[in-house]
Amino acid sequence: MAETKSAVRRTNFPASSAEGAWAALVLDVGEPTRPALRMEAAGRGLLVLRRGDAVLLLARVADDHFGVAYAATGHHRPPVPPIRAARAAAFGTADAGGAWHARWAQHFATALTGTGAGPLYAGRWVIGGDVDHLNVGATRLPAPLCHDRGWIDWFSGDRHQVLPLRPLASPDDGRVKAYRKQFREGVLPPVLLWWISGLDCHVVLDGHDRLAAALAEDGPPPLLRLSSVSQRQVDADTDTVVRRYATTIEAVRHQVGTGTPGADEALAATHRRLARELGSVGTGHGTTRAWPLRGGAATWHRLAEAHAPDWPAEITTGDDGYGRRPPPDGRRPNLSP
Repeated sequence: MAETKSAVRRTNFPASSAEGAWAALVLDVGEPTRPALRMEAAGRGLLVLRRGDAVLLLARVADDHFGVAYAATGHHRPPVPPIRAARAAAFGTADAGGAWHARWAQHFATALTGTGAGPLYAGRWVIGGDVDHLNVGATRLPAPLCHDRGWIDWFSGDRHQVLPLRPLASPDDGRVKAYRKQFREGVLPPVLLWWISGLDCHVVLDGHDRLAAALAEDGPPPLLRLSSVSQRQVDADTDTVVRRYATTIEAVRHQVGTGTPGADEALAATHRRLARELGSVGTGHGTTRAWPLRGGAATWHRLAEAHAPDWPAEITTGDDGYGRRPPPDGRRPNLSP
């Protein structure tokens, strides 16, 4: 199938600065084309990340569903053109209202929709500045996983892991040194992460050198996250919000009827919260689509042998050297690739 660029409608959330700080840029992708950069799946828990015919990463979900083992080839090339220092300086420094992140979200959206080498496919996507699923605060650094071979533990509780798709450069590398200077000046462009649900992890889509620079400066890098939106999850979250609103509004209206002081203000605040929550349910991370791997499990094993012959392809239950731990409460993450 031919790979084409996507027609996209963009919507900022909130749409107006009067509604609060910027949270996300919503992308409604209209063309149902298979992207060049995509996940493919075969059999039970066999995953491949590829760009065209190039294999970038192989992964296999453990039989016990405690995590996923992966092997990266190091062949990832970011779909975003290099960001020149003049562009970074022109965008200025981050602000409390999120306008800086919003400008960079637009920049990345333009880059991703203007290339045939990106991950966008038909549906709703979000580029957000609140990387809540990563749980990286103002003083907490993301923890890069090993770039070539490793294990993503789904029950470790360490939600600030990110997976580089190629090696991180040395702190003394020329590009990294230039980015370290931008970090100190407060103009370092964000690192763009991509949430892949089949891995239950963020991967670095663009900004490996910027990530290396921030870590070398012992500071948290600015982050933006690209994720698809699951309509099924949106529907479920919408139902939850509406039910909670119905319960709350009934109680508040009773207080208004009895003349309780402050009840009118509480009623208005309840309406505003409903509008805010209904808008936000469509901007969370969702299930990443995976296309069938042609040839199924046999093809996956051939790819593993060709691209990672030293990698243990057989994942079994129990201790296999990856430091797995059983879940404390029997929970299972979203395994849909």
